[in-house]
Amino acid sequence: MEIIGKPQKLTTGEMVARRDQNGNYCAAIQVVSDMDGFSYDSFDGIVGDILDNPGEDIVYLTKSERVLKIFRIGYEPLQIILSDVGIVLKEREIWQIKIAGEETADVLPVTFRFTPADATLFIDGKNVGSKLTQELSVGEHQVKLVRDGYQTIEKNIDVNKGKVFFDWQMEKEPDAGLQITTEPSGATIFLDGVELGESPIAIFYPPGIYHITITKRGCFSIENETLEVKLPQTTKSFILEENVGLLTINTRPEAKVYFNGELVSNPEKVKLSPQLVKIKVTMPKAADLEQQIVLKKDDDIVLDMYPDIQVGTLQVAVTPFDAAIELTGDAGEHYIAQGMKIFSDIPVGTYTLKIAAEGHRTAEEILVLKASEKLSKSISLEQGSDPEPDTEKVVSLEKVNYTDHGIDMVFVKGGTFTMGCTSEQSNCRGDEKPTHQVTLSDFYIGKYEVTQKQWREVMGASTSFSNPSYNTGCDNCPVEMVSWNDVQEFIKKLNQKTGKKYRLPTEAEWEYAARGGAKSDVERSRNADFKYAGSNNIDEVAWYRENSGMRTHPVGQKKPNELGIYDMTGNVWEWCSDWHGRYGNVDKSNPLGASSGSSRVLRGGSWHFDTKYCRLSYRGNYNPDNPGNNSGFRLARSL
Repeated sequence: MEIIGKPQKLTTGEMVARRDQNGNYCAAIQVVSDMDGFSYDSFDGIVGDILDNPGEDIVYLTKSERVLKIFRIGYEPLQIILSDVGIVLKEREIWQIKIAGEETADVLPVTFRFTPADATLFIDGKNVGSKLTQELSVGEHQVKLVRDGYQTIEKNIDVNKGKVFFDWQMEKEPDAGLQITTEPSGATIFLDGVELGESPIAIFYPPGIYHITITKRGCFSIENETLEVKLPQTTKSFILEENVGLLTINTRPEAKVYFNGELVSNPEKVKLSPQLVKIKVTMPKAADLEQQIVLKKDDDIVLDMYPDIQVGTLQVAVTPFDAAIELTGDAGEHYIAQGMKIFSDIPVGTYTLKIAAEGHRTAEEILVLKASEKLSKSISLEQGSDPEPDTEKVVSLEKVNYTDHGIDMVFVKGGTFTMGCTSEQSNCRGDEKPTHQVTLSDFYIGKYEVTQKQWREVMGASTSFSNPSYNTGCDNCPVEMVSWNDVQEFIKKLNQKTGKKYRLPTEAEWEYAARGGAKSDVERSRNADFKYAGSNNIDEVAWYRENSGMRTHPVGQKKPNELGIYDMTGNVWEWCSDWHGRYGNVDKSNPLGASSGSSRVLRGGSWHFDTKYCRLSYRGNYNPDNPGNNSGFRLARSL
């Protein structure tokens, strides 16, 4: 095709009224020919629809356009550089050109339309960008469409006079499964600066190549690696090189050791990143010991730090000769003996001396032991028996605990406690702070986590949701793979069966019960607050990552806490009623947690998680719609 004659600017007085996408008036070109069936393209793109009239078309262009391309099936395309033919476009003006040409069947204008419009088009391996019209020879061509986040389209097309238009809709690429583990676990994972959480991680993520960063306290960071996330699933493991020294403090068993202000439950070969360590050793009735050291990588430092305490000796002679002796000090000291006993080199202070024997009345006396003093006591018990306690003033837990539809409930006497990151809870996160006083009313809580058998009996054995658990084949194992919302359905059905008002415990009730509830001053002096529910030794009370065999276990196999409640540490995470949110720094009475949120609270850790997630103050959280093979629950009920 070619232009016949010289283009002419029309002076008919007609003015272009169409505007471009920026609101500016367009220019126009009138194409006159004895042929029809033209299609058009330009650098800036044709503005709006072409006015297609017999023998003439009107094409609207931006005033800044430089090139117009004209196509017709069976003809060589015509590219017109406007300035070369004397056309200077201005707003609202119309130019006329006349077109003629000889037919050829070798090259055809082919139009492509695809969504999304910014995909990149490859034809026969050549990147042609996002242009919609291409000049292609008759015959077969290889076409590929590529865009991030969408599935690539690859096709062979056959170009002929009857097939010059192709339309494709690209489908979004699905997320890939991504599993990342580290040795040691608990490392923080970042992909292109986005924090995914702590390992082990299992999520769905868009495919692609990412810069991965892995950090963990006490280890060298991984920073200069890439990770390709591919469909359908990508699994990757990383080994972190430790960057630690070892620090051991030898001291008295009853002493407390702090590193940089944090209580250390077992100060033997503690792994620390290289740093300046401020060590403090405290003990009742002794001056604090303090020291600081510079710990370097691969150091193995051992320090002896024994507080100097003042001591005395207490000699106790009793009649009858086999009477039991119990000696309790004001700083938690506790000694027992039978018959005559010399308590040598015991700390000074106030002691309660209690003597008891069968067939005799118990004697109790308060003693004050001074430094270097040798105090002697000779006590003869009177024959007889101790008076019966006032039963109206004694509450027996056995009388108020109960079993309902196979579910054991424990009575919890209300009281006030310190909630959150108390001194025995090490390496606390921000949402565990600040510590704050909480006062609770009496309530009941489940002695055990709700089991698969109990779930089935309430939900119905014939339903599709009779046992959603991942670890099946164990009736007395806790039910899991239940979302917060699933639990609400269970509670609704249980309440219909029993006529009672069961519910999930609030987060404050859960932590209070896990900590052992209300404790007397004597109990607190004898036993420091535990890191886990009922012990500082997690293996005594919990199934967790290191001892679980990576599955749940029947409830009630480990040691209970002070209230006789089992598995509040480990086995499965336990849903609480609260929305997850930060603590307020005020005292509260029967708090219900945040008023709204996107996730619900989980407590206690599980069979799949390390010790730090099993601490009493650690706060997990999860979408209430999502189940997990770590997530179960126990019941609560108000009085």
